[in-house]
Amino acid sequence: MRRRSGEAPRFLVDGMLARLARWLRAAGFDAQYADGTEPRAQAAQAMREGRIVVTRNRRFPKGPGARQIVLESKTLERQMVELLRHFPHLNPLASPFSRCTGCNEPVAPSEPPNPAPPGIEGPFTRCPRCGRYYWRGSHYDRMHAKLVHVARALEESREREAAGEPPPIKREDFDEFLREALILLGLSWRGYRRVRWGFRTRLRNRLRELGLLRLHDYMLLVRSDPSERERLGALLAVTISRFFRDRGFWFRFADDLFPALERVASGGPVRVWSLGCASGEEPYTLRIMWRESGRAEEDLSVLATDLRTVCLERARRRLYPESAVHNVPAELRSRYLHERRGTFLLDEEIARGVQFERFDWRSETGWPVGDFHWVLARNGIFTYDDESGALAKLERIEDALVPGGYLWIGGNERLPDAARARWTKVAPSLYRK
Repeated sequence: MRRRSGEAPRFLVDGMLARLARWLRAAGFDAQYADGTEPRAQAAQAMREGRIVVTRNRRFPKGPGARQIVLESKTLERQMVELLRHFPHLNPLASPFSRCTGCNEPVAPSEPPNPAPPGIEGPFTRCPRCGRYYWRGSHYDRMHAKLVHVARALEESREREAAGEPPPIKREDFDEFLREALILLGLSWRGYRRVRWGFRTRLRNRLRELGLLRLHDYMLLVRSDPSERERLGALLAVTISRFFRDRGFWFRFADDLFPALERVASGGPVRVWSLGCASGEEPYTLRIMWRESGRAEEDLSVLATDLRTVCLERARRRLYPESAVHNVPAELRSRYLHERRGTFLLDEEIARGVQFERFDWRSETGWPVGDFHWVLARNGIFTYDDESGALAKLERIEDALVPGGYLWIGGNERLPDAARARWTKVAPSLYRK
């Protein structure tokens, strides 16, 4: 049975969305609740009764000719707005409380129950199926206020859509786009799988800037325009950093590593490259540990590079939130990080020995040339690049390191299989060329 054009939609809400079914009924919509029904049976029921399946299950089976709407939102209000956006003519305030919230049956005017609720004059309605009474009281007022809130949010959403703002990106469409983009850029789905949701917001903002409504149109632009492809790569950049990240390494191995670096440097200054330095937390941590070891400041030279100009500017300002410094031992924090209204300013003397430059490790050109004794390449290349890309960039790192130089990668990362024989593992995540 198909719903005729112009008829109000009839919903079949699956068992994951019991609250949504109740509130759709409160708004006057025909919303059958499929409690405990097997998904294929629900699809068949929806087809027979001309209903639209509403679910959060992306694997919900599709019956032939049956329509379904897969919601992504988790909160009730957002679920209501996301669903009703599909129907421009629907208004949750058009006929509220015209259905029984318990069994979905239309209610009818009724005499008051016996005994009548104290202080209530009516009017009363009653469900002809289950016999439940309804009247206007404090519970009614609270529910009506919530429906008003939903109606306002829905109106704002429709206004944004009419103004040409891109609609919310559906999860399945986003994942499909991201997989295609990562292949195009030579990056790894494995690395991005857990951190991809922050990128979805940045992607939607970029669509708004370009005046595009569909991911498909943006992908066509990315494929045809190298500058936009580079911009997409910048949008995909992940910034998760703090002082003394992998704190155990700094205190467990620094005492042994610093003398080893000095031996490799053969009496000259130790040259270090922090590749993907974010906002400077990593190179500044290194400078703190070097000073704490009693070594001369001029004996350590640090190059710190990152793709994002905003991160490099933040590093030069040396001002950090508490979340970036919570790993710093209290004694070192009081010595090198000075609190200012809830933020922390790094000591200027620590910053003097670090040179910041913009560099994108995904680029084929512009790689620093120098005789580095230690390269810190953590939680970047070997997380987000694919195997062949990581291998090519590892070869660039090898070229930048002196014989016997060291490479430090992230705790959950590994070197490409084809290159492991060229490296000696001297500590967890630490390798010697």
